[in-house]
Amino acid sequence: MNAKNTVITFLNDHDNALLDFTRDLVATPSPMPPGNERAVAERIQGEFNRLRLGAAQVIAAKPDRPNLLLKLDGGQPGPTLIFNGHTDTKPAGNRDEWKHDPLDPVVENGKLYGLGSTDMKSGVAAMIYATAAVAQVSEQLAGQLHLLLVADEEGGSQLGAKFLAAEGYVSGDAILIGEPAGIRRELESIALDSRGICCFRIRVHGDQMHSSLSDEFNATNASVKAAGLITRFAQGFQRPNMTVNVGVTLQGGVYFGVIPGLAEFGCDLRVPPGSTEKGIRSEVEQWLAHQKQLDSKLRAEVVWQTPPSTWIDPVNFPHDHPLATALQQAASEILSDPPPIGCYPAATDAPWFAATGIPTIPAFGPGLLPLAHSPNECVEISSLFACARIYALAALRYLSDQT
Repeated sequence: MNAKNTVITFLNDHDNALLDFTRDLVATPSPMPPGNERAVAERIQGEFNRLRLGAAQVIAAKPDRPNLLLKLDGGQPGPTLIFNGHTDTKPAGNRDEWKHDPLDPVVENGKLYGLGSTDMKSGVAAMIYATAAVAQVSEQLAGQLHLLLVADEEGGSQLGAKFLAAEGYVSGDAILIGEPAGIRRELESIALDSRGICCFRIRVHGDQMHSSLSDEFNATNASVKAAGLITRFAQGFQRPNMTVNVGVTLQGGVYFGVIPGLAEFGCDLRVPPGSTEKGIRSEVEQWLAHQKQLDSKLRAEVVWQTPPSTWIDPVNFPHDHPLATALQQAASEILSDPPPIGCYPAATDAPWFAATGIPTIPAFGPGLLPLAHSPNECVEISSLFACARIYALAALRYLSDQT
């Protein structure tokens, strides 16, 4: 039996175990905030042992925020491929909006429901089982397969990917992140690129005073000025392939009886590949300067210090890279409708890894991005199984050119 058949046979024999494990991950809470991935990391370590992969290295900036690194050695030297995913989720939110308990992983109509099922515990589980399948033929690999499971992605990655990359814990030749790749249907595209993020606030000043005399003294209402800017920015600051979200935060005023002397609103721009922080900042500043020219009473400035991050770089993965080819070929073997190359609309941990010089594919995994962070989050079980096979075959091709 050749390597590909061995890998596929292993996964065929372990589909039920993969589903059960995914359900366990969903049932193990790891919301951020507050942020504590210790229990889910312990469950993953238990699965590593059950699959005879050994124990992963624990790397943690804080004890309750563990990152796991498992290394699978090949039989001869070669490149290092890294599978990456995050183990935290967003909070469940209003549980009355969930038709099932978010921590009770229910299987219904071919889908697994539960918090983190799409984002991205199904992707994590698929990568773990793909690694276990590849381990069956590890002596035929030329290189290494690493499995890097990180904390804190949902909180800005300060204790996860960003920390690991900055401290030199990430070393390899290519990275694949298993974030959900679907927008309107699962496994819709292979996202070799992703958009970046630019966040800022526009602060507007007015004349705070007693409201009974505002007309007599022609006072400037900061909230009214801010409202005008919000409308004009939403209508006028449009760029190709950019999503402009205005007023994602909104503050102003003191109380009744007081004309607002200060108001501000937040903006969240999703910027396309090729964008630079300097270039986008310049465009925003120029836009505001033009607004001031149109309104001599407008007093406003841009505030760039906006947590969790003012700027995250867009990512470009080389489309002719061997991993891109391996992933496309593997997807063509497993899926009846092979996904095209695409650009991920959201941000992942890819920029932190790419900044170290490691080419990183931002997203290809089971699930639908619109369901992430939403009530009734779910994933198609068929996509979970398909991704485990695609990951395994892609690793074989990239590391040993097994067909």
